[in-house]
Amino acid sequence: MRRSAMFRAGLVALALALLAVPAAMAQVAGLYYQEVEKDGRVYVFNTAEGYKLFSEGGEMGKSLTLVGRAVDGKTLVAENETAVDLYLFKHNLPAYDRPTPSTALPFDVSWKDGKTTIKSKSAELVISNRLQVRMTDEDREVEPVGDPNRTSFSIRRMRTKFDGWVYTKNLTYELQFDTAQQTNLLQDANINYDFTNGKKAFMLKAGQYKVPFGRQELTSSGSQQFVDRSVVSGTFARGRDIGIQLWGTPMNSKIDWRVGLFNGNGRTVSRNDNDDLQLNARLAWQPFGDVKYSESDFESTDKPLFAIGLGYEASARPVALAGTTPAHENDQTITGADVSFKYKGFSLFGELFQRENDRTLATLSDFDDSGIVLQAGYFVVPQKFEVALRLGEFDPNDDIDENEREERGLALNYFFNKHNHKLQGDYREIEDKARKTTDKEFRLQYQIIF
Repeated sequence: MRRSAMFRAGLVALALALLAVPAAMAQVAGLYYQEVEKDGRVYVFNTAEGYKLFSEGGEMGKSLTLVGRAVDGKTLVAENETAVDLYLFKHNLPAYDRPTPSTALPFDVSWKDGKTTIKSKSAELVISNRLQVRMTDEDREVEPVGDPNRTSFSIRRMRTKFDGWVYTKNLTYELQFDTAQQTNLLQDANINYDFTNGKKAFMLKAGQYKVPFGRQELTSSGSQQFVDRSVVSGTFARGRDIGIQLWGTPMNSKIDWRVGLFNGNGRTVSRNDNDDLQLNARLAWQPFGDVKYSESDFESTDKPLFAIGLGYEASARPVALAGTTPAHENDQTITGADVSFKYKGFSLFGELFQRENDRTLATLSDFDDSGIVLQAGYFVVPQKFEVALRLGEFDPNDDIDENEREERGLALNYFFNKHNHKLQGDYREIEDKARKTTDKEFRLQYQIIF
């Protein structure tokens, strides 16, 4: 009996020693463990500070509650997950099954057609770059002094664009720079808010962007059939300015309306050069769907696409002192009309401008000038190889005969991936009837958007 009692006492001592191993290992590993049962719950701690807080005030602070996981189905309240592990190990209970941590990024990144898109729950950012490398060969009938005919290579454009939305999809933004410019790098910087919650029927735009006038000017230089716009478009549609615009494209873009007020003296010029603002307005109708501001027919399928637009601009242009002519102001109003048609690889574009010039200097008479451009293209090889023709005429004074300037051109385009990746070549002649000269120009341009 004595030996048996000693044996039982040894087993009890061994069991107690084994029970103490986890706590001892925890102490060696630098882990604190304390266990308290209170009010039918089991409280476990992994830090001395946590146990002290509970002992003095009965508060756990931040904790983890597992219903039915303690011995006898009691609720286990743990200071942290490490305390849970120690308790379950000590009492030989099944391990705590943690949810698998998510490895997903808080945003999505994708790339398509030269654009990198980064999306999150509260914002979207689209990044793109556009490079145009150009060779130009000039043949002028009368060479200006010190400016001979030449063949030149140039980086015509190297633009980086950021656009997307922030906080809400109704609030969009646009930021674009052209680092090929030696000065005045900023192209676009604006915000836009859609009051119709995605329907785009009534929106407000503010900042720097293209004023709503001239279809070819509103068409990106990266989406042209020729290497660049016509001389007619460049004469009447002046492009970017700083201002504010109300606009919308309701009825699935069948209507495109825009009206805005601008400084009237070009981009990045933050101070108006007179006490008048420039007014621009545009209204376009697209009965068969959105024709898009993009030349060449990549959009039409089994039905034609057609758009007709009207434009208006009113501005006061200060005229600086020139020779014996004193400084004065030229009040201009321009009306414009344009048409665009696309069907099965064929595209047709036309634009007409009429401008009235009312000069405030009594010794100078008022005059009107006008311009028209017609352009047509056809895909000889669908979506790949296109031929385009252009005819344009600018009359600098409708009251003077035989002073028109005419542009005639032919373009050949090969598209690797639509306008995003293409090679263009064009030849054009610009005839000045007043000077009786014809200048010729050949241009070859490679464009990639990435």
